[in-house]
Amino acid sequence: MKIDVEQVATCVRRLTIEIPADKVNRELESVYKNLQRRVKIPGFRPGKVPRRLLENQYRPSVEQEVIQKLVPEALSEAFIKESLHSVGEPHIDQVTLTKDQPLRVVATTQIIPDFVLGDYHAWQFERRIPVVQDADIDQAIERLRERHAVLETVTERLVQPGDFVIVDYKGTVHGRPLPQAEGTNVLVEVGARVFLPEIEKGLLGMASGEEKTIPVHFSEDSRDPAIAGRSVEFQVRASEIKKKVLPDVNDDFVRAYEDVETVSALRERLRGELEKAALQQADEVLRQEILAQLVAENPIDVPEVLVNEQMLRFYLRHKRLETGRELTEADYPSDLDSLRETYAAPALEAVRGQLILHHIGEEIGITIASEELDAEIATLASRAAQNPEALKKAMERNGSLGALEASLRERKIFEKILANVQITDKRVSKTTTAPET
Repeated sequence: MKIDVEQVATCVRRLTIEIPADKVNRELESVYKNLQRRVKIPGFRPGKVPRRLLENQYRPSVEQEVIQKLVPEALSEAFIKESLHSVGEPHIDQVTLTKDQPLRVVATTQIIPDFVLGDYHAWQFERRIPVVQDADIDQAIERLRERHAVLETVTERLVQPGDFVIVDYKGTVHGRPLPQAEGTNVLVEVGARVFLPEIEKGLLGMASGEEKTIPVHFSEDSRDPAIAGRSVEFQVRASEIKKKVLPDVNDDFVRAYEDVETVSALRERLRGELEKAALQQADEVLRQEILAQLVAENPIDVPEVLVNEQMLRFYLRHKRLETGRELTEADYPSDLDSLRETYAAPALEAVRGQLILHHIGEEIGITIASEELDAEIATLASRAAQNPEALKKAMERNGSLGALEASLRERKIFEKILANVQITDKRVSKTTTAPET
């Protein structure tokens, strides 16, 4: 097979490929023989239809079938032979099929170009590790108290901020009931802004058993088109008022819930956990700083197709956070050009970072053994109280296993990078980020 490669741009190659005529003829012969066994033409027994008649009637479709088989195979072989890291789908510019002649294919593809990284081994970085203070431990203990809080019914007073109220409600528009806007025995935390804020505010000052009409206006972009842009009257009944009661922090509490003997031991355990989290936070910030400098020092050209894919990922992630729901086809942009002003620059930086990390990983031979992947899955399964094998099968089904492996690989790459740069640790205050003295 003859292959000619032309550099159109740093990340674009035009390939001219000639597939030998004998190979093309063999494939044509195979397709025609298969066709001969299947077609029925009056006057001829099955399998005995002359090739000439088949060519007269089926030549375009046969040639198309041969092209669809041979062209992808030829492109794949060409990429391997020419060491081209093609990304995206190649664009077929021209296909010429002439009897007893090589099949000629001209295609354009985007590639990941070869590049050389600048030396980063002498770089110096400062890892700023937040200091864990007593106030941080106090906050962690408060979170434990919140976790083990109980709700007690109150009858002697009206609803206050922070109360939990069991409500029944029904919504109407111009007196017409809305089945999707009603509920029974719904627990609402007043002031949490988890439920409808107008109803949470309207519950303030209500007595147990009291009923009240609370108007709520829904914005035009509401998820439910039946109420989008409309005002709904909610008939609300406060069935029961409950207050949150936090447990006292003493040795009995920690023995009952936290598997330690004393409050002092609990504080020491929490200090260790917070310090570990602070170090992980500092490491993540440091990794981002290193990656940002690698990208800044190595402004490599990258394929446009990868930038476009990253722009779309950024946009869809923002859209999910904005809407708080799973996206539908209607949420996808009509064209990528509309995303460029907002997402092109960060997408370019992100792709450069990905390619640079991959390049470093290839240079130093980073791989992920199956045992490492299984160990990580076992850790995740333990945290979620799941069976490791079941979790692995679920990740294989939903496609997240590859992402986990990529994450492990990136972690190992950064471990090597961190071992090759100079890092100075500084303890800093969380509020001021100034070094501790």
